[in-house]
Amino acid sequence: MTSLQIINSFFYLLIYPFVINQVGAESFGLFVFASSIAAYFAVFINFGFDIHTAKLISTEPNNKKLHSSLLSLITVSKIFLALISTLLFCIIVFCLPTLNSNWKIFSLCFANIMSCVFLPTWYFHGIQKMKILTITQLFFKALSLPAIYLFVKDKTDIEWYAFFVISSNILSSVTAFFLASHLIRIRLTPPSISDIKLILHEVQPFFWSGAVSTFKQRSIEIIIGSMFGMREVAIYDLANKIFSVPSLVVSNINSAIFPALVKNINHNTIKMIIKAETFVGLLCIISIALLGDWIVDLVSTHNMRDSYYLSILLSLNVITYPIVSSYIYFIFVPHKKYDFVLKNQIISLFSFFLLCSIYLLLSWSIFSIVFALVSSAALEILYCIYLTRKINNH
Repeated sequence: MTSLQIINSFFYLLIYPFVINQVGAESFGLFVFASSIAAYFAVFINFGFDIHTAKLISTEPNNKKLHSSLLSLITVSKIFLALISTLLFCIIVFCLPTLNSNWKIFSLCFANIMSCVFLPTWYFHGIQKMKILTITQLFFKALSLPAIYLFVKDKTDIEWYAFFVISSNILSSVTAFFLASHLIRIRLTPPSISDIKLILHEVQPFFWSGAVSTFKQRSIEIIIGSMFGMREVAIYDLANKIFSVPSLVVSNINSAIFPALVKNINHNTIKMIIKAETFVGLLCIISIALLGDWIVDLVSTHNMRDSYYLSILLSLNVITYPIVSSYIYFIFVPHKKYDFVLKNQIISLFSFFLLCSIYLLLSWSIFSIVFALVSSAALEILYCIYLTRKINNH
């Protein structure tokens, strides 16, 4: 599972030098900005299904009938949510001048919702066969490379880049869907409307939690783009790419071992996991500090030195994010305290915007926005500790 995320991040970091130097920081920043808008719709379509359904699959790994009904139910539910998203997106593009004047790039990035509809990550996660999904996605990303190098020549070709990136995502998702159907070996049957309503109701806490989390994360690009410009969005995006590759080694530990441990987890195991993640996180911070400057020089001929300093600041979250994730996966979810997951994300969101406002008043810089993100993550840990004590007291 970690390999899947690292491949995704490393793939785009690998082709980043070519793309950024061909299209320029402004055009690439526009692509990142458009992708951030599309991410809001993606979280609506995913609707928090992943954790809940992965848990159901992992507790009954041999129940093919259950697997079949879930695959049908989740896919049809996502199609319904995708139709709503498409209508909303068309209205937004028509009403907002910034989106309207760049409708092609925004529409291409929005098309990525199709990959959300058909990608059954939760199924492969639940049966602990993420290797299949990793190979599938890697195969289609590799296929897109020659096309990117052939068609992306200048700043006007950012739309070609978006097309090939989104196409590879959609093709890999559809292929993964058919592979999942083949593994189940039971004919998929359309779910009833009542079943759709029930699953949407059950996963609502995860949806709101994911929506709040995504809103906070993606708001960074939106805020930077709106206040500082698309070039600064590209600078932040490079910093985030440098940060994401080593951090994924830590951040996926919890989700990867969740299916195996969800039925039998204890306090000592949680403490051991957090200690291991903290140690690996410190190694990641050191690696970013030592290598980040060299990576910035390597991947871009543009003056993007601030990306290095931003990546060091972001690297502090290599420790905070996995600790919060540990509380969610191994304390809140097993105890069915789904409302705690949502409360934690709401606290994080409000603290981010509050701190962002304060820091920007003190210093009008993109560093203030990133520092607010890091600070809000630290507050999340404190709030998780408080919520855990409430569970223990009961």
